[in-house]
Amino acid sequence: MKYLVLLRGINVGGHNKVVMKELKASLAAADFTNVSSYINSGNLIFESDLSKAKVAQKVDLVLAENYIFSITTLVISAEEYLQEFSQVPAWWGVDGSLRHNALFLLPNFNVKAFQKIVQQISDYDQIELKSKVIFWTSTFKKDFSKSVYSKLMKEALYKDVTIRNLNTALKLLQLLQD
Repeated sequence: MKYLVLLRGINVGGHNKVVMKELKASLAAADFTNVSSYINSGNLIFESDLSKAKVAQKVDLVLAENYIFSITTLVISAEEYLQEFSQVPAWWGVDGSLRHNALFLLPNFNVKAFQKIVQQISDYDQIELKSKVIFWTSTFKKDFSKSVYSKLMKEALYKDVTIRNLNTALKLLQLLQD
């Protein structure tokens, strides 16, 4: 089975530095196969015969053994990812002048925090919740400060998701299909 592991909050502004080459080697040493990564923001793909739950436990163990800071992870099977992206809203990713992001729901995702966000949505944002991801489009430059997305870092929901932009989300889709 092919899996995608998303790491939250690493290699941002020089904090929580994780060298992907070293992490890939650690995962390979833990018996994951065909380990690869995409860019430096914590996107890892590999294969394993283990269940998703066992993969998550093993990845968390590898991270705990190699890093002194905690790293929040999300394990998604290739099948789950492909299913989510087969249901992309028609408006997501269409207009290149807008900001398009996929917010992947972490295990501690709080529905009440999401509902609070939904109540704030205006003409500057479009969102759609799927089972594992929120597809979100907002303004990019013009009127960005009027979008709810621009204020997301201050919301409770922010700690419950790991975010990938349109290009990264689609590249991961391609890599999982290969």
